[in-house]
Amino acid sequence: MASVAAKESITGTIVTYIGVGIGFLTTFFILAKFLTPEEIGLTRLLPELATQLSGLGMLGMTYSLSRYFPFFRDSETNPYRAEDGPNHGFFYYVTVVGAIGAVLMTLLYILAKGPLMALYSDRSPLLADFYYAVIPLTLFTMGWTIFELYTYQLMRVAVPKGIKEVLLRILQLAAYLLYAFGYIDFTTMVWGFIGSFGVCMLASGVYLGQITSLSLRHNPSYVSPEMRRGFYRYTALYTLSSVGITLAGRMDLFMVAFIDRGGLSSAGVYTMAFYMVSIIEIPMRAILNVAAPKIAEAAKHGDTKRVEEVYRLVAFYQLLSGLLIFAMIWVNIDNIFGIMPNGEQFEQGKWVFFYLGLAKLVELTLTCSHTVVSTSRYYHWNIYYTCCVLVMSFISTIFLIPTLGTMGAAIAMLLTNVVSYGLQQLLLSVKMRVHPFSRRMLLLIPLAFLAWGADRLLPSASSVWIDLFLRSAVVGVVLLVLLLFMRITPELMGMLEGKLPARFRK
Repeated sequence: MASVAAKESITGTIVTYIGVGIGFLTTFFILAKFLTPEEIGLTRLLPELATQLSGLGMLGMTYSLSRYFPFFRDSETNPYRAEDGPNHGFFYYVTVVGAIGAVLMTLLYILAKGPLMALYSDRSPLLADFYYAVIPLTLFTMGWTIFELYTYQLMRVAVPKGIKEVLLRILQLAAYLLYAFGYIDFTTMVWGFIGSFGVCMLASGVYLGQITSLSLRHNPSYVSPEMRRGFYRYTALYTLSSVGITLAGRMDLFMVAFIDRGGLSSAGVYTMAFYMVSIIEIPMRAILNVAAPKIAEAAKHGDTKRVEEVYRLVAFYQLLSGLLIFAMIWVNIDNIFGIMPNGEQFEQGKWVFFYLGLAKLVELTLTCSHTVVSTSRYYHWNIYYTCCVLVMSFISTIFLIPTLGTMGAAIAMLLTNVVSYGLQQLLLSVKMRVHPFSRRMLLLIPLAFLAWGADRLLPSASSVWIDLFLRSAVVGVVLLVLLLFMRITPELMGMLEGKLPARFRK
């Protein structure tokens, strides 16, 4: 990848890990100590519901932004024209589509109050108390998503990541602390939690306005009838597809809250395990955001070879980072629950983390396939993919949660990811001859197991904190040394050239 893109990706990852540190302290020491599992489940379920509704309200723009921005971007081959506005009026079109989607989504949610309240009130009555709070949270999420995605198209990742991973968590931490020390009640805390999304939306919009003009000036004649028809077809397809994919991705949490006997309390336990798993995907958030515009640009010119190069590079480094983080957490899983306040309430989430972690590794390796399909002429495949994911997710959770509880939801997620991503990759391999697999990826898995096994050589330390640090360090150092000796990370070694011992250099 280009140096600028690489620097943005690395900086974004570093910023994200700073946010993870804040999130770790918040989740495992503030929430676990001062909130009940039911209240934790609520603070997780509210943004998930908002994400589902915003996915509907976005009307497929989550994907169409990446696909169509190369056709609007001001460049040497497509120069800026005053009558068209910045990037040929792109901001106007995304604003109009977003406004239409927001109105439709709000009306739909209000009309659906009866059946949704009946669903909430049985196992998750606390969620019913905040039914209308979902609407402003959804609108904030939609606006923020539009600003953020537009920023990514301009190859800027670091600041948006700082807003999402650091600013949001600091604002939420402030709300939690005010509640913990008795300055506000629980209801006020929840509204403060929702307000934090509004502040981040505004911050994201201000930053976008600094790097490009947000003028609504546009020229309707710039958009050809052919482009308009293509956009309508693409948007219609992905309105359904994006909602389906998002719903399938979080069906486990919804089903736990609505099916499992523990309701929101079980969702709270699941949330703790899910938070640990979310740490695994942190590098993906930065890498994929930079890679997506590159894939879209290559697809625009029909450069399948370049598409595959980016796909392989992204898949390898996402699997590498995912395996490393997964191993470092798993060898310390008992230590983590041991240092948590009220950790005994959440330790049943141990195996939930394990199966969710495996599911996340599958996603990390193959998630770029969705971007490849979305930017290709085979984008209609995603409707079939979405149907497969929804059916698989629904059936597996329905059967597994009643018998296995929260662990059943995690296993269902693993099965869904294996089947759905496997099917999508099969179609890519057959139709486009594109896949992410390479010799070095096959070597990576046994190397990760060797690093994981090194943990077994360590005796238990007297202090849980020292034990946690030593096990994480051993796993990380062993894997790094193995990678350097095998020389299967030339991109990483190139960035470190001159800083490594001579024996590790080519």
